[in-house]
Amino acid sequence: MPKKETVTEAKEPNTQRYELVYLIANKFSENELEPITSAVVKFIKDQGGLIIQEEAWGKQKLAYPIKGFFHAYYFLIEFDLPRENINKLNNYLRLNEDILRHLVTQKRIKSAEEIANEKRATQKMAEEQAKAMEEREGRVVKHKAPAETKEKETKKVSIEELDEKLNKILDDTESLL
Repeated sequence: MPKKETVTEAKEPNTQRYELVYLIANKFSENELEPITSAVVKFIKDQGGLIIQEEAWGKQKLAYPIKGFFHAYYFLIEFDLPRENINKLNNYLRLNEDILRHLVTQKRIKSAEEIANEKRATQKMAEEQAKAMEEREGRVVKHKAPAETKEKETKKVSIEELDEKLNKILDDTESLL
């Protein structure tokens, strides 16, 4: 199901914005999902709701089995609905045998200013992370350079010098016995 969007013109004073996420068992084929999803949308509209957005997230593996199913189809609907009808929607979804799980949450509508502030904050955070990554990469290169020079600076020891040191150590240990 492709993403559908509708624009809200005027909102009644007793309506709230909600998000509904629901799961349909994978015992249905993708062709059989349309009547189920359209029934949910129709119920919301019949209760005085206005659909803002619909999304089909596709078939996903469940974190744990629900009613014996390991996979389900995920759907999201964003809608406006009068507050007094939200319990009717919850009851409808709970009693619908085709829907494994559902969650309705109230959503706060953000103003244009809040959205702009969030975008600026996100952009600023991304810039700071990029700068931190560059600094870390720069430090890694700086640390590697001295280590490489130390390896080159180690002087070579001849076999004769090693023999002398070994003999000296052995002589010292014999005196301890």
